[in-house]
Amino acid sequence: MGAILNILVPILAVFIVYKLFTTLGKNGEDGQNPNQRHDNRFDGTKNDDNSNVISLPTAKRNVKANAQRPDPVEVLNSAMEAESFANADEEAKQGLQKIIFAHPSFDYHEFMNGAEVAYEMINLGFAQNDRDILKRLLVDQVYNSFDTVMTAREAAGNRVVSRFVGYERVQLKSADVDGDMIRLNVHFVAKLVSTTYDKNDRIIEGDEKHIFNTNDVWTFENNMSDDNTSWKLAATAKG
Repeated sequence: MGAILNILVPILAVFIVYKLFTTLGKNGEDGQNPNQRHDNRFDGTKNDDNSNVISLPTAKRNVKANAQRPDPVEVLNSAMEAESFANADEEAKQGLQKIIFAHPSFDYHEFMNGAEVAYEMINLGFAQNDRDILKRLLVDQVYNSFDTVMTAREAAGNRVVSRFVGYERVQLKSADVDGDMIRLNVHFVAKLVSTTYDKNDRIIEGDEKHIFNTNDVWTFENNMSDDNTSWKLAATAKG
């Protein structure tokens, strides 16, 4: 069974990272349905050097004439239908309105879906010391902080086993636009099982049967003018 899990876990991680990048890195301009998000950004081909590294999709944007740009009023109306928008405070709503009118290609629904995937994958990636996933989803400063903790954990011979249970709340906390740079703060309240074992497999933190609530506000950012960027975690704080 252990050998099978060792094979399945990396495959599952690659699949979920792929889903994350096709969701979180998408700006909503190409009009695809959710089941076809990656078709025009990831064809599964290898790099030119014939290596086995597969090019990951990015937030590539199609430049359109002004007449073809989405109607910001319609985009805003669509965003207002989301529960996470309805429950947001007025400051967050006003910030989101500024973003949509400045960048009507921004897709609020896609962003929130991607943020949920990112929150789960980053938490599990951190527990598993999966630096490859974290490098793709975090800005350098946040990654370095995570890496410091993982390095200390590895040096001590400790390991963490985590299981994501689900969300109680995912809500827009605030939104800001500075030219082409967009930053959104999202409040996550989720359920997680996490247990830390020492090098002798003794539990030193957490409980295998205890579900605890996380309470975090994460800041995601993206430069809408850069075709080759995707949303990344830029800061973390307690909710």
